[in-house]
Amino acid sequence: MDSEGGGGGVRRPWRHALLVIGATFIATRALLILIALIVEFALPLDFPRPSFSSAPVLASLTGTDSIYLLGIAADGYHAQPIHDAYLDWAFFPFFPLVVRLTSLVTFGNVAVAGVLVSNLALLGAAWLLYRLGENRLGRDRALLAVVYLMIAPGAVAFGMAYTDSLFLLLALVAMGAAERGRWSLMGIAYALATLTRLPGILLAVPLVLVIWFSGQRSWRAILPLSFGPLALAGFTVYLWQQFGVWFAFLQAQASWNNPARTVAGGGLPAGAEPLVVLLIGTLLLYVFLLVYARPDRLDVPSIAYMVVGLLTVLGSLRLLSVARYLAVVWPFSWLLAGRGPAMRMVWPAVSGALFSLYALLHFSQALAP
Repeated sequence: MDSEGGGGGVRRPWRHALLVIGATFIATRALLILIALIVEFALPLDFPRPSFSSAPVLASLTGTDSIYLLGIAADGYHAQPIHDAYLDWAFFPFFPLVVRLTSLVTFGNVAVAGVLVSNLALLGAAWLLYRLGENRLGRDRALLAVVYLMIAPGAVAFGMAYTDSLFLLLALVAMGAAERGRWSLMGIAYALATLTRLPGILLAVPLVLVIWFSGQRSWRAILPLSFGPLALAGFTVYLWQQFGVWFAFLQAQASWNNPARTVAGGGLPAGAEPLVVLLIGTLLLYVFLLVYARPDRLDVPSIAYMVVGLLTVLGSLRLLSVARYLAVVWPFSWLLAGRGPAMRMVWPAVSGALFSLYALLHFSQALAP
């Protein structure tokens, strides 16, 4: 109820939103911890489960890609592979840098710092998503969209020492700043998103559309769009100076794009077909949702963000990461929140079940994200 009367009336919806966001955050974190404990103490595994940390719960939250990200945070980029045959040049520097700085308040514990950065970034992103959604959906549906985001199938990665939640936060900052005409902030957030993961460079597409529809097509709006390419160029030169390889991140990324690297053990063993069906089914679900993304339901820049997100997944050749790559595409949550009562009854159950299943698969590394 958006009461305007009384000294605290205007703030009441904000308090309610913070309460719901906080409760959803705590509930989903508790579920992730429970599943991590089940995997670590009650689930027999017949394959290795590499992790940056061996501590309870942290072992589940710092597996697979976290090994490289946290290794960079601890020691910088390495000339030689630090695990298997994979070079850490494929990973971009901003998340490790933030983790390194955060480790100053975690007494040097990089694993704790990495998980803390991811979860705090998720909280910030959830609040920004709510604020951005208010004008589009109204307060209730904007808040529902945040809940949907936090229980999305791939939202498991938001609780791990991964780049996803930090990227989500920066993308929301960039889009929100563009909508408000704060061009310098837009450019800085765009550059940092690009330095968080390579698909950040594609934020230029929805940002250009925001500028176009705003009617403010001056050099002050356009110039900050160069910050992303400049950041990417700077990282490219840095790796070249360190290792003598141009576009070293692309060379290193080729190892992860091997279609055979789908489940634990580096191959696709007999009986893994259900996992492939799950991944393809998740992708098709998001493609189906895109059918509802007409301009009368959602603004054009948001639709462009969805299309870019889907194309990024298809172009990455990493089927195993489809759920977490699409979790950062927040307009899907807006679409779901705009559906009728039937969807509000069905989707939380479906999404919550998939969230739990993906957590079990990711923490056990039967399906490494």
